[in-house]
Amino acid sequence: MTLPEQVDVVLVYPQRAPTQGRHWIMPSLGLMYLSASLRREGYSVKHIDHTFLERREVLEEIDRLRPSVIGIYCMITMQDEALSLASQVRGKALTVVGGPYPSGEPETFVDHFDLVAVGEGEETIVSIMEHLDDRRFDEIPGVVFKRDGQVVKSTARQRTKDMSHLPLPYRGDIPNDEYIAYWRKHWKDATTPLMSTRGCPFRCDFCHKSVFGDLFSARPVETVVEEMREIAELGYDHIWMSDDLFTLNYKRTFELAKAIEEAHLPLTWECLSRVTHVDQALFEQMHRAGCKRIFFGIESGDERVLKEMKKGITPDQARAAVGACVAAGIKAAGFFMVGYIGETTDSLIRSINFSSSLPLDYVSYTIAYPLPGTGFYDRVRERRMHGEWHKVRHNRLLFNTDFSEHKLRAAILKGAIQHRLNRMHMRPAAKAFQLATDPVLRVMR
Repeated sequence: MTLPEQVDVVLVYPQRAPTQGRHWIMPSLGLMYLSASLRREGYSVKHIDHTFLERREVLEEIDRLRPSVIGIYCMITMQDEALSLASQVRGKALTVVGGPYPSGEPETFVDHFDLVAVGEGEETIVSIMEHLDDRRFDEIPGVVFKRDGQVVKSTARQRTKDMSHLPLPYRGDIPNDEYIAYWRKHWKDATTPLMSTRGCPFRCDFCHKSVFGDLFSARPVETVVEEMREIAELGYDHIWMSDDLFTLNYKRTFELAKAIEEAHLPLTWECLSRVTHVDQALFEQMHRAGCKRIFFGIESGDERVLKEMKKGITPDQARAAVGACVAAGIKAAGFFMVGYIGETTDSLIRSINFSSSLPLDYVSYTIAYPLPGTGFYDRVRERRMHGEWHKVRHNRLLFNTDFSEHKLRAAILKGAIQHRLNRMHMRPAAKAFQLATDPVLRVMR
């Protein structure tokens, strides 16, 4: 029988492991950082990862721990789980929600939680604990809440470039063995996330940066290597560098890759990159440090659509970066978006054919989706008033002017088939398929 105990804070990650198929499921780095920050200040914390637990087990554990504060993480894909959990625990403790979705749309959550934490949460959660008795939460930067029926917003929390003050994320409460078993069963390499930098200075119109924003900051190289060593000791094989833009600072990226190489860690890793600020020399050093794959946010093969997206890149730069990556011995992967504002049938075909012509190990196509808090969302909101965008199914918006969803999904299928044929070194077949399907896509509505 488990004896009851009491902790100051319970942090809950409401992710659920899907019962069907295989998925990239990882623990919450954000909650690990909150846990570490609270522990450093002397508070007792339990981080409950819902991924492999039933809701009943989570609620029983919360009842057993009797916390003063319950913090729940939320991103847009976890909205339903976060809100349902909030309804079940409200009144048992002070409830706080944080993460990308609440940071971008706090008004959506103020009726469901006592406090909404906006932006980076390490200092915010400690300040909440310090004001638990006096309830002067309006004095804490970065919180939104309701008082007497009115929404109260405190001053915004300002980020700093200095990340040396951050503790290493606390991984002791994570069900590491279960994550390792899941990844080895479905993906071979047991993978967990690490974040070496925060923020991104670029202003892509579709990008949601509600937590870390535009200010780019980097951790000291030695702390990243120390965390990687800890991850290796836990039994993981591979790291997902979850930085918004791992390669932004060329000199620092080179130094970090050299330090990782010199540490001789039994780990491989992968990361996100732009197609600018990189070259083959950097990729070669990253390869020596164990980098297996780089994901490039290319998004379109049409220069005009890229300008609509405010990407600040060209198709030629994308081709050059992917080529340099592959030449350095690292697999390249690409993200592409179809149906963006300004997309035409010509640009759609051009983009699909461009994506499948690149030597990419993996290609991801998505239908453009406007996230709340982005410039793209604001532009769509105006156009919806004129009926140019409409809602289809749960959480989907679609541009009406040129395309049906059927046409966009046909384009994605076309790209996936062409990419597969090229990867199988069947280039004549890929070219024949392209020539046969271009006219079909052109006449589809």
